[in-house]
Amino acid sequence: MNFSILPSDPKTVAASKLDNNDTARFRDERAGVNYIRTDMKREENDSLEVVSLFSGAGGFDVGLEQAGFKTLACIDFDKDCRETIEFNRPDWIVVDGKSYRAQADLPDRILGDIRAIEPIEVLRAVKRKPGDIDLVVGGAPCQPFSNMGKKHGQNDEKNGDLFLHFVRFVEEIQPKAFIFENVVGITQGRHREVISYMKEQFSGMDFGISHAVLNAANYGVPQRRERFFLIGIRNVDAPAFPLPTHYKSEASWKTFVGGFDKIPIVSPQAWQTVGDTFKKMSSERRKRDDYACMTVSDKVVERMLYIKAGENFKVVPPELLPQCWKSGKHLGSDTFGRLDPDQPSVTIRTAAYNPSKGRYIHPFENRGLDTIEMAALQDFPPEWKFRCKGRSKVTLVSAGKQIGNAVPPSLAKALGKAVRAQLSSISS
Repeated sequence: MNFSILPSDPKTVAASKLDNNDTARFRDERAGVNYIRTDMKREENDSLEVVSLFSGAGGFDVGLEQAGFKTLACIDFDKDCRETIEFNRPDWIVVDGKSYRAQADLPDRILGDIRAIEPIEVLRAVKRKPGDIDLVVGGAPCQPFSNMGKKHGQNDEKNGDLFLHFVRFVEEIQPKAFIFENVVGITQGRHREVISYMKEQFSGMDFGISHAVLNAANYGVPQRRERFFLIGIRNVDAPAFPLPTHYKSEASWKTFVGGFDKIPIVSPQAWQTVGDTFKKMSSERRKRDDYACMTVSDKVVERMLYIKAGENFKVVPPELLPQCWKSGKHLGSDTFGRLDPDQPSVTIRTAAYNPSKGRYIHPFENRGLDTIEMAALQDFPPEWKFRCKGRSKVTLVSAGKQIGNAVPPSLAKALGKAVRAQLSSISS
């Protein structure tokens, strides 16, 4: 279903000519964020090249591939993620992967630890020099800044300094653009110092800088997942983010574009839903090596019988609840909730296979989500397979981490197309 804005506003009529321009940009005056249309035909260069940091299971890179980029090298600390990427894209160089370690004269280190990897080593591996790479992308592990975690931020002893290594790689690789991703919590309180530091460092490298929080549902992902993005493009003032291609409703779209300097004449599609996604899935998925589903007891199934779409544990008779759930004081509104098939899912986190961890009860069946359903809600293409090093079948925990930590490909694709359009405009 599409909906459109009729040209009743003078700004809308004026924008109709601009919409025929390949570099059509719009500014949200309230939020101070620029947007660019990504649904327009453009004459574009050959594949642009990417170095991917904190790559995880490859969601960001799959989306960039769909936008016309080629990932040359990936870095990730998790051995299962490295295995997944090597399995699905053997032509991508995975730093410290099996084939990479076969090279001579590599230093001993904790495999995949970005702290011990030099950018010049990666450039040599892909046969490029500083300034050749078009794009560096990545998101340092988000737990230090997450609203779900302890919120230690940059003071986190384990991972809080990893954003500094993103800065280091950008500084030494000298790409034409970068995209840094993280959780929304990085914009809050003392964690904002990280954004200020990064903006200061990158502006000194001649990057124009912009940041915004984007909702994956607005880009065709069947999931309400908000993430923070910081974009830098050389010689572009205030880089633009992709204009949404999907929206909740016509009324909400009108509210969104109401503060724009020009109203884009577009017909965004309605949000993709859980039901839309699950209808496309085959039962054959249960034969896959990366299929796993949490076993639940008869007692847990009995609780699920009381819960309708959109409801949670609060509708279950008290005598059926665990003692620790009866007060409900420490539980969120999504706890032990059933997904609504007519809406996008809630954020798919690393334990989205466990119904007690959120609104993760299957919309039609009395069970949690299986790993293939999780991946579909995260927008991975059906042919993308998750691996677990040393095992023929993936474990539930490993698949959950790989899927839940990923950037949904359609969101990454939209970001890639926005960056690509702006790089094309400065090179033409």
